[in-house]
Amino acid sequence: MSTRGYKCPCCSGSLVFSSDTQKLQCPSCDHEIDMETVRQYAEIVESVEAQGDTFEWEDDAGESQTEWGVKEEEGRKLYICPCCGAEVDADETTASTTCLYCDSPVILPGQVSGEYHPDLIIPFQMDEEGVKEIFKEYCKGKKFLPKALRSGHKMQEVTGSYVPFWLFSCRAKGTFIYDAQKIKKWQDDDFEYTQRDLYLVTRKGDMFFEYLPVGGSSEKDESYMESIEPYGIEKAVPFEEGYLSGYEAIRYDVSKEECRNVAEERIKSSLQRAMSKSVNHNEYYSIFQKSSSIACTKGKVQYALLPLWTFHVKYKDKIYPFAVNGQTGKLSGDLPTDKGMYRKNTLGVFAGSTLIVYLLLLLIFF
Repeated sequence: MSTRGYKCPCCSGSLVFSSDTQKLQCPSCDHEIDMETVRQYAEIVESVEAQGDTFEWEDDAGESQTEWGVKEEEGRKLYICPCCGAEVDADETTASTTCLYCDSPVILPGQVSGEYHPDLIIPFQMDEEGVKEIFKEYCKGKKFLPKALRSGHKMQEVTGSYVPFWLFSCRAKGTFIYDAQKIKKWQDDDFEYTQRDLYLVTRKGDMFFEYLPVGGSSEKDESYMESIEPYGIEKAVPFEEGYLSGYEAIRYDVSKEECRNVAEERIKSSLQRAMSKSVNHNEYYSIFQKSSSIACTKGKVQYALLPLWTFHVKYKDKIYPFAVNGQTGKLSGDLPTDKGMYRKNTLGVFAGSTLIVYLLLLLIFF
């Protein structure tokens, strides 16, 4: 499996995708190239390279051929950096990374082609500096936050990566049946009466689901990713390799068949909640769902790469991880607390409250 990197036509520097201009940009000379130009360029080059050189020789010796650009060692693949020739260690799911020796972006085309070719991608809308500003804003007003963390300088391993998702779209029609009852009580001089009226409540409806996301990576905690949703999938664009340049990326290792069960459960629970809300629960003494039937039609599944920033802060030997939606900037994570500052504040509030009570007692009794 080969590797790929995008080179600047002016200075031969490595091109990286810019979240500000949405173009490939050269950090060395600031030259910019739009994605359509890159696509046309790649088509021309690849069409010529695909033809290759052909020489016909009659040779009885059958020698085995090895593939240049990748080696396998103890179950891990070592790719060859196209810029400096160094070995790049990568996991089975790595699709894009950076060479540790020359810091050049390295794309592994085999990880984003064929069955692993994404349908859509949401390009990054913010760079590392933007993420730092988001974290600084997030820290504002947190009076128990340790002072050392408020500037954002303690952020470590800030990494932008594309994460695989399966997107499910369909029309769901459902029928829900509920057992309900009303109770009426009254009494006369001799007896107390209870009247129970039983009802069969039926609700029918349909919902349209567009781009319901289910994580396609076993490396990412699903609840962790849900905490920074939603993504604006309507702004996704057809996949181009150039968007990966300068960022980490992983391909899916959880198939759409495995994710389908998760999507179906979400669709069912969403429709169930909507139908339940349509019933006036105050009208009945009790109501319980008896049965349901759901049919999904016009189902469509698409494979997409979505942008994610991750980093962590360290405070008193404890790691606090954070995630940021690379499109919307939504941040998720738990901040550490300065316990000394918290105790001082609590004691101050207690002392102030005690003084107020004492003064009130003086006014009342004296």
